[in-house]
Amino acid sequence: MSGSTVYMFHGYTSFAADHWFPWLETQVEENLGIPFKKLNFPDSYHPTVSAWNNYCDQTIKSQDGITLVGHSLGCIQVLHYLEAHDIHHINVLLVSGFDEPIWTIPELDGFTEHPVDYSNVLPKIRKVTVISAMDDPSVPYQYILTMARHLHAKYVLVPHGHHFTDLGDDKTLPIAFEELAKLVE
Repeated sequence: MSGSTVYMFHGYTSFAADHWFPWLETQVEENLGIPFKKLNFPDSYHPTVSAWNNYCDQTIKSQDGITLVGHSLGCIQVLHYLEAHDIHHINVLLVSGFDEPIWTIPELDGFTEHPVDYSNVLPKIRKVTVISAMDDPSVPYQYILTMARHLHAKYVLVPHGHHFTDLGDDKTLPIAFEELAKLVE
Protein backbone atom coordinates (compact mmCIF):
# COMPACT_ATOMS: atom_id res chain seq x y z
CA MET A 1 0.00 0.00 0.00
CA SER A 2 1.23 3.49 -0.83
CA GLY A 3 2.23 5.60 2.14
CA SER A 4 2.42 8.92 0.33
CA THR A 5 0.11 11.80 1.04
CA VAL A 6 -3.43 12.10 -0.33
CA TYR A 7 -4.37 15.65 -1.43
CA MET A 8 -8.05 16.66 -1.64
CA PHE A 9 -8.99 19.32 -4.22
CA HIS A 10 -12.41 20.85 -3.48
CA GLY A 11 -14.57 22.54 -6.09
CA TYR A 12 -16.36 25.75 -6.94
CA THR A 13 -17.99 27.51 -3.95
CA SER A 14 -16.65 24.82 -1.62
CA PHE A 15 -14.04 24.68 1.11
CA ALA A 16 -11.83 22.04 2.71
CA ALA A 17 -14.26 21.45 5.59
CA ASP A 18 -17.33 20.96 3.36
CA HIS A 19 -19.30 17.94 2.22
CA TRP A 20 -17.70 14.49 2.54
CA PHE A 21 -14.11 15.78 2.57
CA PRO A 22 -13.52 15.63 6.39
CA TRP A 23 -15.15 12.18 6.52
CA LEU A 24 -12.86 10.92 3.75
CA GLU A 25 -9.85 12.36 5.58
CA THR A 26 -10.79 10.41 8.72
CA GLN A 27 -11.37 7.19 6.75
CA VAL A 28 -8.04 7.42 4.92
CA GLU A 29 -5.96 8.32 7.96
CA GLU A 30 -7.59 5.85 10.37
CA ASN A 31 -8.16 2.88 8.03
CA LEU A 32 -5.32 3.22 5.54
CA GLY A 33 -2.74 5.04 7.67
CA ILE A 34 -2.03 7.57 4.93
CA PRO A 35 -1.68 11.32 5.58
CA PHE A 36 -4.56 13.30 4.06
CA LYS A 37 -4.31 17.01 3.30
CA LYS A 38 -7.43 18.96 2.36
CA LEU A 39 -6.56 21.93 0.17
CA ASN A 40 -8.41 25.20 0.72
CA PHE A 41 -8.22 27.15 -2.54
CA PRO A 42 -8.40 30.95 -2.55
CA ASP A 43 -11.73 32.60 -3.34
CA SER A 44 -13.70 29.54 -4.39
CA TYR A 45 -16.68 31.77 -5.20
CA HIS A 46 -14.61 33.60 -7.85
CA PRO A 47 -11.84 31.14 -8.73
CA THR A 48 -9.07 31.97 -11.16
CA VAL A 49 -6.72 29.53 -12.83
CA SER A 50 -3.58 31.45 -11.87
CA ALA A 51 -4.52 31.74 -8.19
CA TRP A 52 -5.43 28.06 -7.93
CA ASN A 53 -2.25 27.00 -9.78
CA ASN A 54 -0.10 29.17 -7.50
CA TYR A 55 -1.82 27.77 -4.43
CA CYS A 56 -1.08 24.20 -5.58
CA ASP A 57 2.56 25.05 -6.28
CA GLN A 58 2.95 26.50 -2.78
CA THR A 59 0.97 23.84 -0.90
CA ILE A 60 1.58 20.43 -2.48
CA LYS A 61 4.85 18.61 -1.99
CA SER A 62 5.49 17.62 -5.59
CA GLN A 63 6.73 14.04 -5.44
CA ASP A 64 6.20 10.69 -7.06
CA GLY A 65 3.57 8.37 -5.61
CA ILE A 66 1.15 10.94 -4.20
CA THR A 67 -2.61 10.57 -4.56
CA LEU A 68 -4.79 13.38 -5.88
CA VAL A 69 -8.54 13.47 -5.18
CA GLY A 70 -10.67 16.05 -6.94
CA HIS A 71 -14.30 17.05 -6.71
CA SER A 72 -16.07 19.13 -9.37
CA LEU A 73 -13.79 22.05 -10.35
CA GLY A 74 -11.09 20.36 -8.30
CA CYS A 75 -10.90 17.64 -10.97
CA ILE A 76 -9.68 19.93 -13.73
CA GLN A 77 -7.32 21.48 -11.19
CA VAL A 78 -5.87 18.01 -10.50
CA LEU A 79 -5.25 17.67 -14.24
CA HIS A 80 -3.64 21.13 -14.41
CA TYR A 81 -1.36 20.17 -11.54
CA LEU A 82 -0.36 16.92 -13.24
CA GLU A 83 0.37 18.77 -16.49
CA ALA A 84 2.62 21.28 -14.77
CA HIS A 85 4.78 18.94 -12.65
CA ASP A 86 7.33 16.24 -13.40
CA ILE A 87 5.83 13.59 -11.13
CA HIS A 88 5.03 9.94 -11.73
CA HIS A 89 3.12 6.96 -10.31
CA ILE A 90 0.26 9.25 -9.25
CA ASN A 91 -3.07 7.81 -8.10
CA VAL A 92 -6.06 9.90 -9.14
CA LEU A 93 -9.67 9.84 -7.95
CA LEU A 94 -12.02 12.32 -9.60
CA VAL A 95 -15.63 12.88 -8.52
CA SER A 96 -18.18 14.85 -10.58
CA GLY A 97 -15.57 16.58 -12.69
CA PHE A 98 -15.13 17.90 -16.19
CA ASP A 99 -12.35 18.76 -18.62
CA GLU A 100 -14.26 20.91 -21.12
CA PRO A 101 -16.58 23.93 -20.88
CA ILE A 102 -19.93 22.99 -19.40
CA TRP A 103 -23.12 24.85 -20.15
CA THR A 104 -24.34 24.63 -16.54
CA ILE A 105 -21.49 26.71 -15.10
CA PRO A 106 -20.07 28.99 -17.83
CA GLU A 107 -18.25 31.11 -15.24
CA LEU A 108 -15.69 28.28 -14.97
CA ASP A 109 -14.79 28.26 -18.68
CA GLY A 110 -11.39 29.81 -17.89
CA PHE A 111 -10.33 26.50 -16.34
CA THR A 112 -10.96 24.68 -19.61
CA GLU A 113 -9.77 27.41 -22.00
CA HIS A 114 -6.65 25.37 -22.78
CA PRO A 115 -7.44 21.69 -23.38
CA VAL A 116 -5.66 19.20 -21.14
CA ASP A 117 -2.62 17.66 -22.81
CA TYR A 118 -3.39 14.04 -22.08
CA SER A 119 -0.20 12.89 -23.82
CA ASN A 120 1.61 14.67 -20.96
CA VAL A 121 -0.78 13.64 -18.16
CA LEU A 122 -1.42 9.95 -18.87
CA PRO A 123 2.19 8.72 -18.45
CA LYS A 124 2.26 10.25 -14.95
CA ILE A 125 -0.76 8.32 -13.67
CA ARG A 126 -0.44 4.97 -11.90
CA LYS A 127 -4.18 4.33 -11.41
CA VAL A 128 -7.24 6.50 -12.02
CA THR A 129 -10.92 6.20 -11.16
CA VAL A 130 -13.73 8.62 -12.02
CA ILE A 131 -17.06 8.69 -10.16
CA SER A 132 -20.30 10.40 -11.16
CA ALA A 133 -24.01 10.29 -10.53
CA MET A 134 -26.56 9.89 -13.29
CA ASP A 135 -28.71 12.62 -11.71
CA ASP A 136 -25.97 15.28 -11.33
CA PRO A 137 -27.58 18.65 -12.25
CA SER A 138 -24.35 20.67 -11.94
CA VAL A 139 -22.03 18.56 -14.09
CA PRO A 140 -24.12 16.20 -16.23
CA TYR A 141 -22.62 12.71 -16.19
CA GLN A 142 -21.90 12.82 -19.94
CA TYR A 143 -19.16 15.39 -19.24
CA ILE A 144 -17.72 13.21 -16.51
CA LEU A 145 -17.80 10.17 -18.78
CA THR A 146 -15.91 12.12 -21.46
CA MET A 147 -13.20 13.03 -18.94
CA ALA A 148 -13.00 9.40 -17.83
CA ARG A 149 -12.52 8.29 -21.43
CA HIS A 150 -9.75 10.85 -21.95
CA LEU A 151 -8.03 9.44 -18.86
CA HIS A 152 -8.61 5.77 -19.79
CA ALA A 153 -10.06 5.60 -16.28
CA LYS A 154 -12.18 3.14 -14.40
CA TYR A 155 -15.61 4.79 -14.47
CA VAL A 156 -18.17 4.38 -11.70
CA LEU A 157 -21.65 5.72 -12.44
CA VAL A 158 -24.12 5.64 -9.56
CA PRO A 159 -27.84 6.17 -10.19
CA HIS A 160 -28.35 8.78 -7.45
CA GLY A 161 -26.07 11.25 -5.73
CA HIS A 162 -26.61 14.51 -7.56
CA HIS A 163 -23.33 16.46 -7.36
CA PHE A 164 -22.41 14.78 -4.05
CA THR A 165 -22.96 18.13 -2.33
CA ASP A 166 -26.58 18.02 -1.23
CA LEU A 167 -26.99 19.85 2.04
CA GLY A 168 -27.49 17.46 4.91
CA ASP A 169 -26.94 14.39 2.75
CA ASP A 170 -23.33 14.86 1.74
CA LYS A 171 -21.32 14.11 4.87
CA THR A 172 -20.12 10.68 3.74
CA LEU A 173 -19.32 9.16 0.37
CA PRO A 174 -18.49 5.47 0.87
CA ILE A 175 -17.91 4.83 -2.86
CA ALA A 176 -15.10 7.42 -2.82
CA PHE A 177 -13.35 5.68 0.07
CA GLU A 178 -13.82 2.23 -1.48
CA GLU A 179 -12.33 3.35 -4.78
CA LEU A 180 -9.53 5.32 -3.13
CA ALA A 181 -8.54 2.26 -1.08
CA LYS A 182 -8.26 0.26 -4.33
CA LEU A 183 -6.12 2.96 -5.92
CA VAL A 184 -3.51 2.98 -3.17
CA GLU A 185 -3.17 -0.83 -2.83
